[in-house]
Amino acid sequence: MNGLSVKEIIDITNGSLLKICEKNKEDILNIKIDNIALDSRKTDRGSLFVALPGEKTDGHKFIPSVAAGAVLVQEDEKEILAVSGAESLSDTTAYIRVDNTSDALKKIGAFARGLYKNKIVGVTGSVGKTTTREMIAHALSASVKTFQTKGNMNSQLGVPVTLFNMSMEPSDVAVLEMGISVPGEMDNLTAMVRPDIAAVTMIGVAHIEFMKDQVGIRTEKLKIIDRMDENGVVFLNADDPLLFEMKDKLKVKTLFYGTNPEADYIAENIRTEDGFSVYEFVHGDKKHTVKLSALGRHNVLNSLVAMAICDYLGHDLDVTARSFESFKGLRQRVINSDKGYTIIDDTYNASPDSMKAALNVLSDMNCKRKIAVLGDMFELGPDSDRYHKEVGEYIFEKTEKNGSFIDELITIGESSKLIAEGTGNAAKTISFASKEEAVKYISDVLTSGDSILFKASNGMKLSTIVEEIL
Repeated sequence: MNGLSVKEIIDITNGSLLKICEKNKEDILNIKIDNIALDSRKTDRGSLFVALPGEKTDGHKFIPSVAAGAVLVQEDEKEILAVSGAESLSDTTAYIRVDNTSDALKKIGAFARGLYKNKIVGVTGSVGKTTTREMIAHALSASVKTFQTKGNMNSQLGVPVTLFNMSMEPSDVAVLEMGISVPGEMDNLTAMVRPDIAAVTMIGVAHIEFMKDQVGIRTEKLKIIDRMDENGVVFLNADDPLLFEMKDKLKVKTLFYGTNPEADYIAENIRTEDGFSVYEFVHGDKKHTVKLSALGRHNVLNSLVAMAICDYLGHDLDVTARSFESFKGLRQRVINSDKGYTIIDDTYNASPDSMKAALNVLSDMNCKRKIAVLGDMFELGPDSDRYHKEVGEYIFEKTEKNGSFIDELITIGESSKLIAEGTGNAAKTISFASKEEAVKYISDVLTSGDSILFKASNGMKLSTIVEEIL
């Protein structure tokens, strides 16, 4: 697609031009739009700026200052001028009045999806969906031109923008991340995306505050298949009991991946070699060695489903397996300091499951001391205290089983104190109420040969500690 004209956008959204556009109506109807902007500061003449009313600020406030060729609005001219404080609007910009700008944006996304004739892979799950999406796209791109979700554009507003961008960039296959936080959102996303193939990573407790329980989370995540036809296929993590028990219960073809011997795609002989995760990919009589430039069992599973999807689509698995040696897309950064210690920066987000996975990566490091800096996890609902304590109990259980797991635990925040409480005597623990207190302590105790993990929900801003330590 070479873009949409303003006239086409009006037809798609069932909108109408504001009165100020009448003077240059013919020219305005022919304006071509080749990108969609949700941020008024990122617009140009080819942009459609979507004015979204929000709790903190109203996008209509910025309309007079945008350089966009067209703007989706849900207010009249007088109301826009009142909220923005401007005296007038441009008579060369297309102001398209709709009932609801968010709904209109979704209509544009659904229209763009209809133009795409190749396969779309939808990726969801409570933990690991971004890394899994990146791995699937990386593996596919070793053989064909692949489009994927950029950044965190996986939400109700991000997905329609992604779909529009997908229609603008020629590709042979697309991999789209689909994130939800409350019931009903997956219905909206699948109505737009209509994936041909889906992958569900695992059912954790992220956003459980809004989903009641894990069965509720599973129900919502699995709605990703609702608009698939008889040719649809979903890949589920066989190592997750909540997903594996859906065997033979779904309306579409279901394939399982994992270390579970009953899975269709199996990772065997998992090991670490020279800083790489290595395993054998097994599917029927097919067997391929995968060398992955990322540590952790969870990343083995993420790459395994990427291998499985490539196999399902008929790609050369030798080429696919080799591609993982150069994979660079992880949010988790491993930084080797010039002072001789290693930092594992996993501060983007956190849930109990992802925190346990990050602790496993730390525990597997070959180093002098293993130090974990853990902060509060958000959106865990009324059982938040229990989930925090569960992480500490995991450290205790791993230590009891293996004799050692980590050497020191540093917690930051109120809720994370419960992590320390749950560890018993499995590791040296110290808790801080603020990041400022923690920074000084960490700077004093870190020495050459140490490995240190930073993990918390993004709102804790532990990334600022990483930058200060560096």
